[in-house]
Amino acid sequence: MALPNMDKRQLVIIIAAIACGVIASVLVGNFINAQINEGQQKLSYQFEKAQEQTKQQYQQDIALLNQRIAEVQANSKRAAEEAARAAAAAAQKPQGGAEAAAAPKKKASLALRTPAGKRAITVEIQSLVAVGGLINPGDFVDIIAHLNLPTGRKLDPKENVTAMIFQDLQVLAINTNIDEPGSYENQQQQKALKVTFAVEPQEAGLLAFAEQNGSLELTLRTPTEKGRNMIPTANWSTLGEYVLENSGADIKPLNGSDVSALNKAADLSEKPEIKVETENVQETKPYIQIFRGGKEL
Repeated sequence: MALPNMDKRQLVIIIAAIACGVIASVLVGNFINAQINEGQQKLSYQFEKAQEQTKQQYQQDIALLNQRIAEVQANSKRAAEEAARAAAAAAQKPQGGAEAAAAPKKKASLALRTPAGKRAITVEIQSLVAVGGLINPGDFVDIIAHLNLPTGRKLDPKENVTAMIFQDLQVLAINTNIDEPGSYENQQQQKALKVTFAVEPQEAGLLAFAEQNGSLELTLRTPTEKGRNMIPTANWSTLGEYVLENSGADIKPLNGSDVSALNKAADLSEKPEIKVETENVQETKPYIQIFRGGKEL
């Protein structure tokens, strides 16, 4: 088809415009491709860098974890060695006794263990008569007193009287033991025990007086038994009555006439013996002698 008549100048412009468009398209495409490639390279670099940082952080975490594991293993080894040395040292120490025991634990306050309205008082009692040392803090006991009672008699100015003076007393402590079961073997090996009781304020003074004027003995009560009983004083009369009633044996104590006779005999025996010493008296002759007829005048 024949093109319309155009001006050559216009045709050249059109062709030049088309060529410029093609060139511009190519250039734009190249620029876009370059930008895409540059973005891809940048993203790839950032990704690789992030991976490298992550890898480095991971390696640091692993190294720190390995270091901590090594420290734990070293501490465990050190603790095991110290435990082994402590066990060897404990095996070399003599067994038994207070010195070989573990470090003492903190004791509870005795004041807090004392019941309201009571007083804590400690007396020394022979281990044998303290129920053989088989008592614990928290037990309840009765106290028997062996007292030296003045009688006024000359032959026997004091009488040993045995009486149960206190009943249902709570044991607060044995020596320094407040709340733990007693070591019976250790208590039995001791000659005397320091026993602390919870008593009424008036009973505290009476118990101290009884300890100063005699000796004390304990009897253990069952945990379920409460209250107090009227128990007569133990002497020859009450013992004789009990034995006569339960066994039929007649144990007669001295009556009043026997005591009077003994006192009278004591009075006679106490009188001092008076000894009269005589000396031979010799006549003293005078210094001048008179004789008459050969005889002394």
